[in-house]
Amino acid sequence: MNRVCLPILLILLVMSGCCFNSPSAKYYTLGAMQCSENGKTEAQTSRFTVAVGPVILPDMLKRPQIAVRTDNHRMVFSEFHKWAGLLKDDIKRVLTENLNSLLASEGATVFTDDTLMEPDYRVVVNINRFDGKPGDSVWLDAVCTLKNTRRQHDTVFRYQVTEQCPGQDYTDLVRAQSLAITDLSRELANRINNILNR
Repeated sequence: MNRVCLPILLILLVMSGCCFNSPSAKYYTLGAMQCSENGKTEAQTSRFTVAVGPVILPDMLKRPQIAVRTDNHRMVFSEFHKWAGLLKDDIKRVLTENLNSLLASEGATVFTDDTLMEPDYRVVVNINRFDGKPGDSVWLDAVCTLKNTRRQHDTVFRYQVTEQCPGQDYTDLVRAQSLAITDLSRELANRINNILNR
């Protein structure tokens, strides 16, 4: 009897497993700042070039899962909410897009560091913290190095920002993280402008 029932039971278990629908993973990407139509500038000759990168992440953020902080000492990583690509590359891309918009009126052309090898300025971002909590806040803590290759001078500064994340969804979390990167982009653009106007 057992010899007959056991194979049937195994088949039923396999079939029930096939019918069970596990949640599918959702993938997210950071967004660049929105530029108004009035903010557009016509194409012009480049006055100077900027290379963005490398972007350096702590080991705990070198994974596809989005980091959510539950308290000061605990992090969770969801298997169902992931970055669409490498987070460091996504941050580099958004910084590049933002700086192109913010520095367009100054005649800047901004590329990623793997495209532009001999820029006038180079931006290196070492991120210490980049996480958040839906319904609460997003936190960005980074040490940035702005290399002025024209004058062989480096400016190093620490930048910390907190963005509110009122929504409870991962989309709200990623949107707030995008705003934090926009804040950092504005700071970098201001510092480059200050160098240009000296």
